[in-house]
Amino acid sequence: MNCRECVEHLYEFLDREVTPELEQEIRAHLEDCPQCEEQSQFDELFLKFLRARCKTKWSPAQLKQRMLREMFGR
Repeated sequence: MNCRECVEHLYEFLDREVTPELEQEIRAHLEDCPQCEEQSQFDELFLKFLRARCKTKWSPAQLKQRMLREMFGR
């Protein structure tokens, strides 16, 4: 596995959505590649932050409208 392939599957790996074989390949690559390991740690923290922020059940209507406009041009 090379760095491009590792980064390509990183979010799936962190969400535990990869096959056991691919997980093993990614883990082996991360052990040998400090740059990808650093990226993995950053992405893991980013996902934890997003999950924590998404637990909030309430958000202002204006925020929802703005997000829809930004994402879908509505």
